[in-house]
Amino acid sequence: MGLGSQDGDEEACQGFQLFGDSVWCLRAMGTKDVPDPLGLSYGIEQRDLWSEKLSNVFRVPTRLYDCFVPPRDSPPMAGTAPNASGPCDPSGPHCYETPYRAFRECLGPRAGVVEGRTVATLGSHLEGRGPLSTWLKIDVEGSEWSALEQLLESEEGMARVRTLEMEVHFSYAPFVDREAFLQLPEQERLERRVRVMERLLKNFACVGSNLEVYREQWHPETECPGSSCDEPQVHVASMSVDQFAVSYVNRALLPRGE
Repeated sequence: MGLGSQDGDEEACQGFQLFGDSVWCLRAMGTKDVPDPLGLSYGIEQRDLWSEKLSNVFRVPTRLYDCFVPPRDSPPMAGTAPNASGPCDPSGPHCYETPYRAFRECLGPRAGVVEGRTVATLGSHLEGRGPLSTWLKIDVEGSEWSALEQLLESEEGMARVRTLEMEVHFSYAPFVDREAFLQLPEQERLERRVRVMERLLKNFACVGSNLEVYREQWHPETECPGSSCDEPQVHVASMSVDQFAVSYVNRALLPRGE
């Protein structure tokens, strides 16, 4: 996991908890002084280990959102995973020690129904939440950008988010308004998304990403003889960064000056 020296470091965070593609700033993980703590997880697929760990290790109730995975393939979305019914085996099947609720909803720029799927906004789910009360995970295959743009327009909304874990996709079109997005010039699409990443740093400190892991696995000089690899939309000299995971903590939780 990479960590920028200008952002929340290990000392400021009182240590890190690494899990999959997530980096949790431990200063942000306690619930003792958090009224009504809640985790919001968007993009569940068959199993959402992020919300299970948030529930079973950090004792945070969760709400799960996904409108694509068939409930028969996903016990948490079907509501059949154990729900606050006792201890869970860390190496066992789906299980939640604190209450969870599942919703057949996608994340989008406005509420409605698109192609028969229910779409809700991040703002509506954060409405009424207390300051620094909400752990947030977004992995929605390109639909994250409009949700983040809306979040950035609301100081109250940003103040409610304690941590943010997300997978960003530079080359995916969003589920809602797909055609309008694809008609934009590529440079405009990229600049819009880069601005979102830059603006997040005003209120959130980056505590890690999996870019370093990606770099270690990207060897175009041996894997793509004769430049046969598709050129990524976003890249550095040695790797594609079209898609990566990144973790943030609200700066209000860090010592002054971090």
